[in-house]
Amino acid sequence: MRGATFGLAPVAYHLAAIRRRERRGHEEQLRLQAERLRALVRHAYADVPHYRRTYDPARVEALRTAHDLAGFPVLDRMDLHHHGAALLADGFTEAGTRSATTSGSSGIPITIRNSERDLGYLRATYLQDMLSSGLRPTDRIAYFRVNPFLRHPLERLGVLRNFHIPTDRPLDEQVAAFLAARPTFLVGFPNVIGSVVDELKRRGIAYDSVRTVLFGGERLTPAARAHILDYFGAAYQEVYACVETFTIARACPRGSLHLRTSDLVVEVEHDDGTVSVEDGKGEILLTRLRGQAMPLIRYRLGDRVHITSSDCPCGVARTPIVREVLGRSQDRIAAADGRRYYGSFLTSVIQDFPEVTRMQLIQYRPGAIEVVVVPTADARRDLTTDIEQALRRRAPGLEATVRTATHIAPEANGKIKIVKVHGDPVLSGDSSTT
Repeated sequence: MRGATFGLAPVAYHLAAIRRRERRGHEEQLRLQAERLRALVRHAYADVPHYRRTYDPARVEALRTAHDLAGFPVLDRMDLHHHGAALLADGFTEAGTRSATTSGSSGIPITIRNSERDLGYLRATYLQDMLSSGLRPTDRIAYFRVNPFLRHPLERLGVLRNFHIPTDRPLDEQVAAFLAARPTFLVGFPNVIGSVVDELKRRGIAYDSVRTVLFGGERLTPAARAHILDYFGAAYQEVYACVETFTIARACPRGSLHLRTSDLVVEVEHDDGTVSVEDGKGEILLTRLRGQAMPLIRYRLGDRVHITSSDCPCGVARTPIVREVLGRSQDRIAAADGRRYYGSFLTSVIQDFPEVTRMQLIQYRPGAIEVVVVPTADARRDLTTDIEQALRRRAPGLEATVRTATHIAPEANGKIKIVKVHGDPVLSGDSSTT
């Protein structure tokens, strides 16, 4: 509700603590992580029905560091979808907590519940994301999202005013909200912001008041990023975040996405079933260390990532780096012979074409895909043949048809789904992956 507000004192307190911790070395952050993890797991086993039912008490007692989590059950989206009430800690109710629902891009919208104590910390992490990206007190912040945020008291004084751009509404309404807000700082899905830019340009409207764009929630091509930033004449930063845990990794001044080690445990489940902590390529498992009302432990987010140790000379952050978010684990294309390709195996080929600003892979039957690409306005070649040939080299035997378009329709939540598989009968079975 636009009239509702939240208090700033908890946010200010947690913000100061977050900034102190982020200046510490990785080893010190791992020590803090282990302390919080032990407390979280004990709280979950003692006070949360789901974990009481599924956890081995001996394993709970023996846990010392994140590496000991490998023997614990994984929490998947279906657990949250069907048994959310059993994940609420004793003493908390749906009426006494605040809900946050995911966009449903995985096909299963998930509702997370937070206590006011949880939210004080989460709001502080969100504010730190923006401050690290160059936010100023006088900025007018436009959030591209389905639901608006609560207001804070300082908005009445013109400090950090926030404005909602409703991504589930028609483009004309989004543009109207944008122009009415007169923002200087943007936060949101790249493709949604890009669509607003396209419409502003089509109308012949020049808007140069935006200083910074904080991208999150979607992958974007270099051409799409340049298209947005060139229009505004703005700088940019990126975060890797989700509704369930808020920020997973934040970009440093050098552009490296550093993990928030002291606030999260990040595991990577590899394709061979082995698991490593903060390292490797595979599905990401998240443990949010700050979750009093609804602890999330070894939560399968649904993303595939590539994480390595830090070699970044930024001097600001020292934690491991998310080199790439490879896409949703569900984003798989079925070949005619039964093999399955992760979407990133194919989209990485298309992204090498600098003229491509947006893309979508559509599969109606195994062994064949339709690829829709939106080229830059100054593209000088016919991309279709070149992309088809590149895809054939990458995945021989996969029939690929490429067409260009001026627009790709977003889903109801405002995001553009990179891989769309109709029917999905093949993807429900087991087969080899690439």
